[in-house]
Amino acid sequence: MSQHPAQSQDQRHEDEPRMDEIAQALKGAEYPMGKEKLIALAQRNGANGEVLALLRKMRDHKYDSDAAVLREASRAE
Repeated sequence: MSQHPAQSQDQRHEDEPRMDEIAQALKGAEYPMGKEKLIALAQRNGANGEVLALLRKMRDHKYDSDAAVLREASRAE
């Protein structure tokens, strides 16, 4: 079954951050971490505005890994 075009990484809007940019923003995370601490870490790591905006759209939740944050970020896009 083919992937819906809107969900394809190749079809992302040019202003949307790539998952590798989000992963770089999370460098040094000590899980579990809540949304606000993840945003603060991303700011310290020099994340761009698109990454920060996406993190702010995520559910207020304690995340237990980079993978959990990336899953939620992909849903929030």
